[in-house]
Amino acid sequence: AGTTSKTYTVSSLLDALEKAAGAPVVANYLPPLFESEQQYEEFKSRHSSHDVMTQNVTVYEGDAYLGIDCGSTTTKLVLIGEDDQILFHHYQSNKGNPADVIREQLTKLYELCGDRVHIVSSAVTGYGEALIQNAFGVDFGLVETVAHFRAARHFNPDVDFIIDIGGQDIKCFKIHNGVIDNIFLNEACSSGCGSFLQTFASALGYKIEDFAQLGLAARKPVDLGSRCTVFMNSSVKQAQKDGADVTDISAGLSISVVKNALSKVIRCSGPQELGQHIVVQGGTFLNDAVLLAFENDLFVDVVRPDIAGLVGAYGAALHAMAQPELHGG
Repeated sequence: AGTTSKTYTVSSLLDALEKAAGAPVVANYLPPLFESEQQYEEFKSRHSSHDVMTQNVTVYEGDAYLGIDCGSTTTKLVLIGEDDQILFHHYQSNKGNPADVIREQLTKLYELCGDRVHIVSSAVTGYGEALIQNAFGVDFGLVETVAHFRAARHFNPDVDFIIDIGGQDIKCFKIHNGVIDNIFLNEACSSGCGSFLQTFASALGYKIEDFAQLGLAARKPVDLGSRCTVFMNSSVKQAQKDGADVTDISAGLSISVVKNALSKVIRCSGPQELGQHIVVQGGTFLNDAVLLAFENDLFVDVVRPDIAGLVGAYGAALHAMAQPELHGG
């Protein structure tokens, strides 16, 4: 008693069901990463001010300094000149043997340098620091945190927080009174890392660079929350079933990377917990969608060097250059 019922004919019931089936089920959408093309152009212009000057090693003459970052999965080499400009750089997978990669690149580099360029000193950082220092007679070894801090300070002398998002790991350094005061690392989960995006790009048939770029055009990014990669898989599939566009899924995943990094690794509730002068590093931040999502989430402008994926090697090269005992400085 007291309930109301509605009577359908067969055709009106079918009609109602068809309309219901066509309605999008995904209710949680987020605002676009940027509101207009002009806003995105301003964003790109602001970040281009942190581009590193480059000069081809084949036309340079003078002293140079070599930095090597031998990571767990990738090897990076950077040669810089007297004005901190990049003369040569290389970034590639270790292929299981970083020593081979470095030998190959050093042979190529010496050929390019000829008699015009004098490599004064060298430094190595990263997972394979001791191995590479001993194998190739590299002058200095330095821990990753110091290499990253040196590079970050080069781009912003007042830096007070550094976040580096790589393929498999996240490193964050809090700076206080010009020294590293605290370090945060992801211990197990890689859902806030570059490999997280790579997984979904591959699954959807895209190269990671193209997939990330798609998200910038999204008008309704899907709110995928901050979940583990395994569970996120089902969220993405559900979003697809509900009719979400690939651009909206791409943007949603970039936003998720940031949410995971901030909530699960740093566990921060707002920008005031990080700092006023934030420098972001690591190959994942070369993705403009991730960078935009990071700035939008924290309501803060950050510094992203255009060599975000090479900062460890660049910092090592700056360290090599700063050692007075080798070059009379």
